[in-house]
Amino acid sequence: MAKRLTYSTDEVQAILDRVVGGGAFAKAKTSAEWASASYIPEAGELIIYTDKETVVEDGETTYIPGIKIGSGNAYVQDLAFLGERESNILLAHIHDDIMHTTIAEKAFWDNKLNVTDSQEVVNETLVFNRN
Repeated sequence: MAKRLTYSTDEVQAILDRVVGGGAFAKAKTSAEWASASYIPEAGELIIYTDKETVVEDGETTYIPGIKIGSGNAYVQDLAFLGERESNILLAHIHDDIMHTTIAEKAFWDNKLNVTDSQEVVNETLVFNRN
């Protein structure tokens, strides 16, 4: 059995910053697909098990994903899932409305000009709009 790895807040934050900045990537597969894969994820690569856990309520099954973070030198099966602490850090980061942008920046972006693909040129005139 693989040793359980834990990640510090700073390590998780660094990985999230890479995701937000486009420097990291993720792959998602079912547990069965990952079990049959001979794959070593890159360091910091997010590995998502789309069906790590299931919850059945009123006869309906809901799949709960699990996340692993690649080390660059271990097979995907040997990596530990993020624990509750790391998952909470990840969720807090995802739900933080101002961490990477300010409210003023968002308001500025909301007032940007747009072009509607189906109506971008009318009578040789480029048409802009604001949503």
